[in-house]
Amino acid sequence: MADRLQELEVFVRVAERGNLSQVAREIGLSQPSVSRILNDLEARIGARLLIRTSRKVGLTEAGQVYLDQIRPLLADLGAAADTAAGNEELRGVLRVELSVTFAVRALIPRLPSLLAEHPNLSVELMMDDRRRNLAEEGADVAIRLGLLDNSSMMARKVGQTPRLLVAAPDYIARHGQPSSPADLAQHQVIFGPSDSSGATFQELIDPRVSFVLPESPRIRVSSSAGVTACVVAGLGVAFGSGWMFNAELQDGRLCRLLPDFALPIIPIHALFPAGRQPSKRARGFADWLSKSLGSSQ
Repeated sequence: MADRLQELEVFVRVAERGNLSQVAREIGLSQPSVSRILNDLEARIGARLLIRTSRKVGLTEAGQVYLDQIRPLLADLGAAADTAAGNEELRGVLRVELSVTFAVRALIPRLPSLLAEHPNLSVELMMDDRRRNLAEEGADVAIRLGLLDNSSMMARKVGQTPRLLVAAPDYIARHGQPSSPADLAQHQVIFGPSDSSGATFQELIDPRVSFVLPESPRIRVSSSAGVTACVVAGLGVAFGSGWMFNAELQDGRLCRLLPDFALPIIPIHALFPAGRQPSKRARGFADWLSKSLGSSQ
């Protein structure tokens, strides 16, 4: 029979992931072993906590109440152990959910310093331009750029990046360079992903400035990497963050447009799953990223 702490940890993981196979892979046990641990827990407390089907695992009403009560207890136990040991080192597996382009261009080049500082830390990068559910995917922390929605997740600002307007030299040679925001109405504008709040780039522009972007652009892209590729190919002008375009601006493949026109700054946040205290690994990662990005809070 599994020890009681392991029972609780497995239960919390299964409740958050909704998938026995995923949890079994994460903790290095077989699926039947995970099922036995859950059966032992339910038998010990005398209540059914989970509803299991062939496709998904869900919580009963009693299971939800139990989950809400033990989450903070487990977090407190972990924090108490670290404090007693005087341990500042980050250990274990840290699962980070973030967009592909931010991972490739901003985070991964900085990772060697984090791993050198914490040799017993492993990092799993869950790279996807879609917004994932942190609890269901098993992420400890997510990195979000742009405006946040009104979710219940805990958020901490760890940095910011300028929003730029860019185009390829070839495109400028063919279509001319805009001299004012109003000129953009005569250009091809590449529309990319919106902020997580759903605000479009046009809605994020200073409302005091009068200009119109096309309602139906010829190019609309669902990823930041796609926006960069399209603008480098000379398909139009594009808005984006500094980290999206810095390399291309430095090597001359892109030019910045309207540099005197200040676009809103893009905030960068670390988000933590709702309903529980962030793990020490997640908090430490957010501290490190804030320092690495050189953000001013």
